[in-house]
Amino acid sequence: MKKRICSLLLTAALMLGLLPSAFAGYENFVAQATYTPGQFTDVADSAWYADNVRAAYEYGLINGQSATRFAPDSSLTVAEAIKLAAGLYSIYNTGSAEFASSSPWYRTYVDYALQNGILKAERSDYTQPASRAVFASVLAAALPADALGAINTIEDGAIPDVSSSASYADAVYLLYRAGVLTGSDSAGRFMPSSTIKRSEAAAIVTRMADPSLRRTFSLEVSTELTASEIFERCMPAVFKLYSYDARGNVLSMGSGVIISANGDAVTCGHIANGVQRLVAEMQDGTKREVSIYDIDTTADISHIRVVGSGLPYLETSTDVQAGDTVYALGYPGGGSAKVTTGVVTNPRNQDYLTTLIESTASVISGNSGGALVDGQGRLVGVTVSSRGSGTPSYSVPISVLETLEGSAAVSPAVYTSTHQPDASNCYAKLYPVPDFGAITGVPLLGSVKDRGTTYFYYRLSDLSGDGTQQMLQYFAALNGNTFYQFSDGVFTSSAGYLLSVKMVETNYHGVQALGICVSGISSQPIGGLVQAADFSFAGICASCGFL
Repeated sequence: MKKRICSLLLTAALMLGLLPSAFAGYENFVAQATYTPGQFTDVADSAWYADNVRAAYEYGLINGQSATRFAPDSSLTVAEAIKLAAGLYSIYNTGSAEFASSSPWYRTYVDYALQNGILKAERSDYTQPASRAVFASVLAAALPADALGAINTIEDGAIPDVSSSASYADAVYLLYRAGVLTGSDSAGRFMPSSTIKRSEAAAIVTRMADPSLRRTFSLEVSTELTASEIFERCMPAVFKLYSYDARGNVLSMGSGVIISANGDAVTCGHIANGVQRLVAEMQDGTKREVSIYDIDTTADISHIRVVGSGLPYLETSTDVQAGDTVYALGYPGGGSAKVTTGVVTNPRNQDYLTTLIESTASVISGNSGGALVDGQGRLVGVTVSSRGSGTPSYSVPISVLETLEGSAAVSPAVYTSTHQPDASNCYAKLYPVPDFGAITGVPLLGSVKDRGTTYFYYRLSDLSGDGTQQMLQYFAALNGNTFYQFSDGVFTSSAGYLLSVKMVETNYHGVQALGICVSGISSQPIGGLVQAADFSFAGICASCGFL
């Protein structure tokens, strides 16, 4: 909802015959507009929110973005959520919702919300999309608690993805019990981190204003599974993944996860990128061929397909909160299946080129591409890297999968042949090794060639400031060119190129430099996820590349 849409006064309302006599504030809502059937061409009569859009429009709560368009899927900002709450509060308590103009436009609503306890403190994200957690917290404070009386019995802990320790938990449970919120699926999940749409806002706001629109339902308490229960329930959907070169040699071994009965699956990017064949070994020992939909080398995630139907699979969830218990499942060391337990320490670690889930679940070589699941056994992330000790570990959120393209899966050989890296970003004589300077913008200090090995030097002082990001950009470029980090800062190609890349801090003609050594090799190590090597330079430690 844009500013021009939200300029209306929230002076809306309901017929007095529907109002509980105990709540005189509801009598202040009076219908004031007429909704013409089909008025909004993007709101189908069969849509679950159609009646709410009609009511919200008739009662002056939310207009369309134009005369014929409501935009039900557009997201609300935090400021717009505060405006709705301020209007509801003012109408309920005073019978009107008249606010003075201000700059920025939302300042007058924020001040009102602070003065009346709708907000407890100033926020820094007024122009950002409002999460469902923020929206619930703000709206729950718009009416007195006795105006939101319970019509549903929702026991503490019954909402699967709302931790009792979460700051928004009381507000969410209040609105669930009042029938204002009903959950996003059959299990009653709230999805607190997702944004709130205009269609959802219409439903919530009209239920706030009109008790007759509130819903009755029930939820059973969701019990967290134990590690052994997670293993038994989830491990059949987690497989060991082998990658091969054109000669049939094993390049790497990692893990993967099936997410649909027809074989849709995910793994990390570096297991599938640049290879000629992929084979999944299921928990029961059977082996299945694997094809590729798409790979994101920067995020290090692959959308793949395991041949078969009726396969065991995991449900997915995009909600991850700090403090959640999580479990990492995979085949560490290329050996037996294993589950490790941890806690989410940062659900949105943004220190790297893509947002990662950071947790204390220990993972080592072979876990790469495996599952990170929540306490109900739902897949929340794909394991990609860890520190040298195995913790903390990092996983790509499963939501990233939505950004990948590809409507049909093809063989790894076909995918590799049609997705060659961009040679323009590489040294011509050393293709496919990416040029560190071309990738990061750092000027070349000098180079030395000794038979089959070439050393490139970059001044460490040129890497100051955003040096960590520059290193990560190069890690991603190596990954995009099928070079994967195995140990001690050495990246080795998995696509049949007999080359390795090593980074070291060194001295070049008296200048402290980052040296990048490109050399031929006679053999290639086998592994899955490896612990990130630490590259220390100019006081910066880039310790988690895409592995």
